[in-house]
Amino acid sequence: MKISIIQQSGDMNSIYSIKGKVIILTGATGYLGSKMVEHLTLAGAKVMILATNLNKSKSLCQELAIPENQAFEIDVSDKGSVKSCFKMIYNRFGKIDVLINNAYFGVAKTYNSYSKEEWHKSFDGTVISMDTAIQEVLPYMKKNIYSSIINISSMYGMVCPNPEIYPSEDAINPLSYGVGKAGVIQYTKYLAMSLAKYNISVNTISYGPFPNTDIVKDETFLKNLANKTFVKRIGKPEEVTSAVYFLSLNESSFITGQNIVVDGGWTSW
Repeated sequence: MKISIIQQSGDMNSIYSIKGKVIILTGATGYLGSKMVEHLTLAGAKVMILATNLNKSKSLCQELAIPENQAFEIDVSDKGSVKSCFKMIYNRFGKIDVLINNAYFGVAKTYNSYSKEEWHKSFDGTVISMDTAIQEVLPYMKKNIYSSIINISSMYGMVCPNPEIYPSEDAINPLSYGVGKAGVIQYTKYLAMSLAKYNISVNTISYGPFPNTDIVKDETFLKNLANKTFVKRIGKPEEVTSAVYFLSLNESSFITGQNIVVDGGWTSW
């Protein structure tokens, strides 16, 4: 007699679900981050809203009807801040299932104008801050059966910006951003290899054109972005979280060391 997967696993509500998972999200109040918070919360997860400003975290909680004890202030560049924040989360909620490293900071300058200190800051805002968060979350994740770490990168960690689509040279995505995000992709592969023995999957999501159209109003620029994709449009807000949700599932634990590209086909030309 054949036994269905659903019978073996319980029901469809118990598989492919993130309900009850405790998810830490840095950079949670930005455009992409806030969409992730909204969608993951609707899916039943307890999303920890981490930002540099506690009032912003609490404001997002109020907007989305999330308990304010899920709002936290953090400085991802400071190991002590990260350590105390993660300890507080673990003590408050008893576990940490998923870490999404979405926070970013850096220096936006032309390729020939960076100082050594500015290069360091840009790497701190990408690879180094992610490594700090991962080192501090490991003691908690090692207690789990499965855990997931998701590092947010960019298509510009894979390809160069095309100057033709930007309104001016100053508007072109900066070199340090692309170099830092490329580093995140390689860092992710190495960490996936290192942490596999703890049943911790580590993956990257590289986003393509998801401009905040409440802020970006240049119709020519938006059209240029759309035309660089296979599907001839920019990413929709409701499409931000699909890959994050997928990689947060226990059922995706065999996927590790991968860079999931969400770009409408941009980098496949």
